[in-house]
Amino acid sequence: MRQYETMVIIDAMISDDAINAEIENIGAMITNGGEILRRDDWGKRKLAYSIKKRQHGFYVIFYYKAEAAVVAAMEAALKLNENVLRWMTLADYPMSEIVYNQDMAQSTEEIIPVDAEEGEAE
Repeated sequence: MRQYETMVIIDAMISDDAINAEIENIGAMITNGGEILRRDDWGKRKLAYSIKKRQHGFYVIFYYKAEAAVVAAMEAALKLNENVLRWMTLADYPMSEIVYNQDMAQSTEEIIPVDAEEGEAE
């Protein structure tokens, strides 16, 4: 299983109960074939531009582990859902698995400030 993150923007003009039901439905689609690691609810926010003549959306981000088929099925269901304005799924790479170059991380070079008067023409 790979790790993914999916951000969903739900129409903020529907009731709070309907928004919660949409979030639970998305969560159920993920848990059918995967495992939700974390969920961040950003709440209602103004959109940068109107989407389907809407100015506000409810943002929620799911971090989860699942197979690619689960992600494809979830995105197909989101495409048909009229209450979902936008979504985006990214493959998530946990920070613990990234190996950094130790030489670059522990640079010992000093930063020497340049005197402003030395660079001026006389």
